[in-house]
Amino acid sequence: MSSSRDFRDLDGADPWKLLGVSRSADADEIKRSYRRLSRSHHTDVGGDPTQQVKLNRAYEILTDPTRRADYALLLHRKERPQDFVRPTQPEPDEPPADPFAWASGPGRTSTPPRRDPYKPPYEQPYQDPYTEPPYADPPYRDSYRDTYAAPTHQAPSRGGVNGQAVAALLTVAFCAPLSIYLAFTALRTIQTTGQRGKAIAWLALLANAFFIVFAIIGGIRTATT
Repeated sequence: MSSSRDFRDLDGADPWKLLGVSRSADADEIKRSYRRLSRSHHTDVGGDPTQQVKLNRAYEILTDPTRRADYALLLHRKERPQDFVRPTQPEPDEPPADPFAWASGPGRTSTPPRRDPYKPPYEQPYQDPYTEPPYADPPYRDSYRDTYAAPTHQAPSRGGVNGQAVAALLTVAFCAPLSIYLAFTALRTIQTTGQRGKAIAWLALLANAFFIVFAIIGGIRTATT
């Protein structure tokens, strides 16, 4: 929204005075004053809706740095119009024409255009002295570490082949219970440490299962003969 429309909607009123704050008030102070005045001017308590509209517009202006600076410039022009009126300067006297210029040969037939040395004070962009500077990150931000932050998870380093898995495969033929125990222990260890050897442990379990089934079938055949 343009600053001229803001100025027209507020009838040229001072938004700081409408909200009852000083020009150096911060955002929290502006918000508190706006809420307090809105409660007293609300239509539910018999307030003036026109005044409430002006309060809303004043709050929008003061919370927007660009609109705030533009409106401050318009107020300054309204309060001190003489600062923006270009003073008139008397025209310098021109030298009288030389009646014998035609006889002096070719030369300059006209005077160069005059340059106006006056420069208005408002050529530079207006800056509101009450506008807060933009927030800049502190220089120590990169080096700061939160002591309460959770540590970064690091995956465990993968080692060699798990020895229990190898032992489980080697003990299949002569001690099945020990082989099964070593295979299950190896699977739990591999899941925690990330070592290799999961396939070897499963191979040991499958071999034990095969030998157990083979022994059961052999026992059944012996019993039936």
